[in-house]
Amino acid sequence: MAGQEILGRLVNVIPIAAGKPFRMRNASTALVVVTGATAAPTLNERSSFGGADTALPVIKTVYWATATDGTALWNKLILPAAVSTFTNGTTTGLTTATMTAFHVFTSQLSDPFNYLNVVMGAGLAYVIVGDLTVQRGPASLELLGA
Repeated sequence: MAGQEILGRLVNVIPIAAGKPFRMRNASTALVVVTGATAAPTLNERSSFGGADTALPVIKTVYWATATDGTALWNKLILPAAVSTFTNGTTTGLTTATMTAFHVFTSQLSDPFNYLNVVMGAGLAYVIVGDLTVQRGPASLELLGA
């Protein structure tokens, strides 16, 4: 068998991430993937799991596609200014998007914030936390949502 397993070595995943704050402490990036023709993610940061949300306007580059099943190529949109929210179907450049993705880097969080919270007005959010600084077997990975 060729290849290496990546869960625990490079990434951790949160398949249902909408409204679920997650810790970024042991990773350098989070890829947020949202689906839905009217998906409306809002990105927030928190200092603790139960803390209050503060808008995090760091979304500048959005990758988007017109299909969610791998049958459409990714496109790239660079927004005129960094934002904390956008809407598939209405935001300029995303009017035909049914799937969008953007990266958030740990270095973009303000001190003392180390949690992200993706609040969805519509659609679904999936998060891939990557570039793990501590590698562990999947059963020993740190709980992200605690």
